[in-house]
Amino acid sequence: MQKFFTQLFSHDQYIPHGHCYLWQPSLLWLHIISDGFIAIAYFSIPIILLYFIRQRQDMPFKGVIILFGAFILSCGTTHIFSVITLYIPIYWLSGAIKSFTAMISLYTAISLIPIVPKALALRSPYELEVLNRELESKIKEKETAEKIIRQLNEELENRVKRRTAELEQTNTQLKIEVQERENFETALRENQRFTQRIADLTPNLLYIYDLIDNKTIYCNRFITEILGYTLQEVNQMEADIFSSLIHPEDQGRMKQYRERCMNLKDDSYLEIECRLKDSQNNWHWIQTRKTVFSRNTEQKSKQILTIASDITLKKETELSIKNVNQQLGERVQELETRTQEMILLGEMTDFLQACLSISEAETTLSDLLKPIFPEFAGAVFTLKPSHDLLELIANWGENLNTNNMINPEQCWGLRRGTCHSGKTDYPNLYCQHIEKNDNLGNTLCVPMMAQGDTLGLLYLHSISEQAITLSQKRLAEAISKQIAISLANLKLRETLQYQSFRDPLTGLFNRRYLDASIDRELHRVVRENKPLGIIMLDVDHFKQFNDTFGHEAGDMVLKSIGTFLQENVRQSDIACRFGGEEFTIILPHASLENAIERAEQLRLGIKQLHIQYSHQSLGIITVSLGVSAFPNHGENPKVLLQKADLALLKAKEQGRDRLISADLLPQ
Repeated sequence: MQKFFTQLFSHDQYIPHGHCYLWQPSLLWLHIISDGFIAIAYFSIPIILLYFIRQRQDMPFKGVIILFGAFILSCGTTHIFSVITLYIPIYWLSGAIKSFTAMISLYTAISLIPIVPKALALRSPYELEVLNRELESKIKEKETAEKIIRQLNEELENRVKRRTAELEQTNTQLKIEVQERENFETALRENQRFTQRIADLTPNLLYIYDLIDNKTIYCNRFITEILGYTLQEVNQMEADIFSSLIHPEDQGRMKQYRERCMNLKDDSYLEIECRLKDSQNNWHWIQTRKTVFSRNTEQKSKQILTIASDITLKKETELSIKNVNQQLGERVQELETRTQEMILLGEMTDFLQACLSISEAETTLSDLLKPIFPEFAGAVFTLKPSHDLLELIANWGENLNTNNMINPEQCWGLRRGTCHSGKTDYPNLYCQHIEKNDNLGNTLCVPMMAQGDTLGLLYLHSISEQAITLSQKRLAEAISKQIAISLANLKLRETLQYQSFRDPLTGLFNRRYLDASIDRELHRVVRENKPLGIIMLDVDHFKQFNDTFGHEAGDMVLKSIGTFLQENVRQSDIACRFGGEEFTIILPHASLENAIERAEQLRLGIKQLHIQYSHQSLGIITVSLGVSAFPNHGENPKVLLQKADLALLKAKEQGRDRLISADLLPQ
């Protein structure tokens, strides 16, 4: 980079451009003055353009004008360097500036190409002048009409005044009376002419229809502006304008409307909104007011005066507002539905989190999912530990058309790892686990996945012809994910709980669970006034097994005894590994006699075990047992365990392979 700037400003190896002019002062000054004035002109033009743009904020093509100013500024800079290089040969810098000027000039030329059509599309001053003249002409016409109306009003007021004066003099002079009559007739004609002008200038459709002759006797020019019909076309219509042009849906109301008009009083009118067809076959909403214009000798309606105005824009606005309100209502309803779904999803999550086991969660799923998907029949499947089958654990609704046991390969959703919809339009895309019948309807299979593992399947079925919506699919995906996470958490909790309370070798409860359980069970039997038995069991000569056959064989003995105890105690009994080769069994509701009997059965059963390790028999396994009971030997858990342990030691002292009750211990 330093080398580049050094070369850019270097001038030692070049000679000044003045040598080309042989340093002739007149020639040098000619170029200096010429380039200087050109540069000044070039620099002043961008300044003027910038000032012009700031003064005219509505100026179009500002970017191109600024770009053009930059181009002129760079051109001026090249002329400045033409003067500098006469004395200082910095040709590299001068060439770089010329390159920049070339690029910006080329970019300016390219930028002008798409602007030319837009500039040509702008109206010319002549066109703008014509438009201004037309606007001024219309303004003058409006002012003239207003002036005429004012004049007519003034004339009418003056005539009324004159007429009043003439009427006051009627009793005095017959000649004045005749003159007044002539003046009155003149005023009447002027008044009719004035009324005609008002009717013609009123910005509403105004017409009079004769009920006797069945024809329109008057219609102002706004019939042409509103509906596009000429006065000649209106006069040629055989019936009333509204009867000829009214929308078919409004004909019944218009008929009743005309019948009511026949009975109108002089000071009343009827108003109605209807649709009329214009000359281009377009429909216009028209608001009309009808009143009796004249009556016959029998005081029945003869002529009806109608004033109508075009309210199409108002109706379209009302319809637009109605549609917007309808859409807003639908959106609010959708949001309320989503909110209710989120509330139900939250309640389901709370229930699942409150469950203490997977089995408890499975029993609640049907009642939790039914209000979330009331329009569907559905089911929840969980993957068995073997990963080869999915088992139905919950279902709701009627017409559920799926098997209770599913092979993962039978479901497109499980095979693809994503949500899969089944539709009647595509019968070959239904999953294989779906039972084929007349009510296949729409189905949805959503894999239940958590932490990257597939735990089961959420299945929904609807016999409705309406397809499952995107929001329903998203809700189903959210529900399946939440169920999977909850079941995974419960499974993890049970695993951790099992690991924290189970001995990993024997599968029995450990010492921690024993300490927690004995207090609980003792309080329970005290409350129920029931006995409690405790058996302490120790493997005889266990060290000899380890020394003779090895520790793995000793583990095999402990594991076999643990399995035997699990299979031979009641469901309410608690079998624990107390430590080493020593075991403890808590027997709720068992008296001392029952505990002694159960201990003897266990001793004989263990003695009959045939344990082999590495195809070698480990011989006969014997155990020594100590038995204590509540309330015989105390009411404290620690005391009961101590008494049973002392009885166990007594059994070992007396030769092992026997049981001793705490009753035989010295007091």
